[in-house]
Formats: sequence, C-alpha cells, structure tokens
Amino acid sequence: MQNKKQNEISHIYLQGSDLAEREQDVLRDASEKLGFEVDKISGRSSWWGSKEIGAFFAKGSFKGQEAVLKIQGVKPTVSEAYNIRQFERTNKSTIVRPPKIYAHLPWNEEKRYEALVLEPAGKKIVSTPTNQEEIKKFFEAYVEYRSNCLNTPWLNKPEQTASERIKENFDNWIKSSFKLFSKHPFREKGDQNLIEKGVSILIKEYQETELEFMHGHFSEADLYEKDGQIVLLSNLYWGYRPTLYDAIFGMHWFILHLVNVEHITPEKIEEQRKLWINEIENLEAVKENENFYRLALLERAAAGLNLDALSVGISGEIAQYLVESTRDQVKMLISELSS
Repeated sequence: MQNKKQNEISHIYLQGSDLAEREQDVLRDASEKLGFEVDKISGRSSWWGSKEIGAFFAKGSFKGQEAVLKIQGVKPTVSEAYNIRQFERTNKSTIVRPPKIYAHLPWNEEKRYEALVLEPAGKKIVSTPTNQEEIKKFFEAYVEYRSNCLNTPWLNKPEQTASERIKENFDNWIKSSFKLFSKHPFREKGDQNLIEKGVSILIKEYQETELEFMHGHFSEADLYEKDGQIVLLSNLYWGYRPTLYDAIFGMHWFILHLVNVEHITPEKIEEQRKLWINEIENLEAVKENENFYRLALLERAAAGLNLDALSVGISGEIAQYLVESTRDQVKMLISELSS
C-alpha cells in the first residue's frame, strides 16, 4: 500500500530557501561523501526566475564515468530518488524511461540537502525554436508515456477534487506572484479580475472531476534522446493533476522560453505555437475531451497571466508580447467556456 503524498514544489516558494547561500558548502560536502569529481555547476532550479533556488546541478565524473550531481536543497515531501525508482519499477515502456541513478544521499536534516548522482542526459528532442518533426517526436513520446508509464500509480491519490486542487494552487500562486512581482510593469489593472474569473470557471467545471496520476512537468526541457530511448527528467513532479494537464504543459513553457531567442518576433512565436496546437489537437485524448482540453488551456493561461509570463523578464517587446498574448488567451478561453 502506498503511503506517500506527492510533492507540491511550487508551494514551497512561500516558505523561502537559502540554498543559494549554502551552495558551495553543500557541494563540497556532497561531492566528498559521494566521491564525485566536480567539473562545474551546470544549472540551477529557481522559482519563476527568482533569486531563491530549490536545487542545483553540477557536471563531473563518478567512478571514472561522466555524471551529473543534483543537489536538492529544499526538503521534498517525497524524494526524487523514490519517484525515479518507482517509475523504473512500474514502467512498461521500452522507449520512455527515467534517468539511471548512480548514487544517492538521502535527505540530511543537519546539512539540509539530498543528493543524487545521475547519468548525463543526451540530446534534447525539442530545440528552441523548434520544427514540426521535433514536435511530432515529442508527442509520440507523450503517447508512449501515457500508454505505458502510468499504469501503476505509486503515490497516494489526494482526497481533493480537481476543483479543490485548482483553488489551492491559485491561492498559493497569487500570493507568490505578489511576493515576487508586486510592481511588474506589464501587469494591468484588470488582470486580477480576469484571473479570478478564469479560476471560478475552472472550479465550477471541474466540480465532479477526479485528479489523474501523471508526470507533472512533461516539458520540452525534460525529454532527452539517448541510445534510441527517451529519458524523462524532473521526476520530483509525479502526482495527480487535472485531465490533459500534461498535454498542455510542454507548449506552455516552450512558448515562454522563446523570449531567450535572438531576433524572435510575435509572428514567429505564433508560428511556433501553431506547431504545438496542431499536434495537441491531433491527440485522441484531446479529440475525445474537447471541454477538458479548453479547461486545461485556461488553467495554464490563467497561471501564465498570474505569474509564469511575468517571470520571463521585462526587457524588450517580446517579454511584453508574451504577457499580452497570454492575457488575450485568458479572455478568449473565458468567452468560449462561458458561452
């Protein structure tokens, strides 16, 4: 019988994290204990571009082979190592798989970190910007994961309905938004009202709906090709979410990441979005659940207007365009779902 609750990573932001200040000490301690040879810090996981980080990564070697050290500096409800091992144990796919764990230090209460040594990722299957072939491959991996990676949930199902989950999430995200971006120049007076209207539609429509077990971070940044297989990262995020959340999530963050592409234009962004939409709307699950599809789009658009789109920065017309186009989507979806 499972007795593990899923992680709520986005909610932890409100508790605060001092990992950035402890980074070098923790890195030294973990690498000594594990025998990991550090080459360089290769990435950090922050909340919506804030200075507070929850985890960081170092490239290097372990027992003579290339490896990645991941330091988790905020205590999760359930360890990523546990999720990876359960994913591996229950996985029926020969194509989509978790990364291999070479070594693991469980959470240390005194030092306040957990460490995993993982195989290095291969090549991302989706470039930024992307093309039709890559998006097709992304959704082939998605269909495979839906068919073969979700058969045996290993985490407790929350007692919440999808409605209750949505309300709790947005309550937390709205607090986080004003903590992080209290004076954001692209925030408009009517945005809060718009978000609340969207959330009230979601709460009403999801009233009788149960949450579904899935990988909660199925994104273009988390799928890598290696030796003919697809390695799926961000395994902290397994849990229960509304129907089709995982079908929309990749597009949601991909579009926002286009802010980093040199010479990108609004026209090019919309061309990129169309590539995603075409493949998403081709999914059988979407064709069979038109209403849930619209609700999933609204949930991400409202989350985007509240916080995600604000996190891409404030320099340049593209950052502003991303916020404005997100606002337009919220308005359009509210109108469609209200009629």
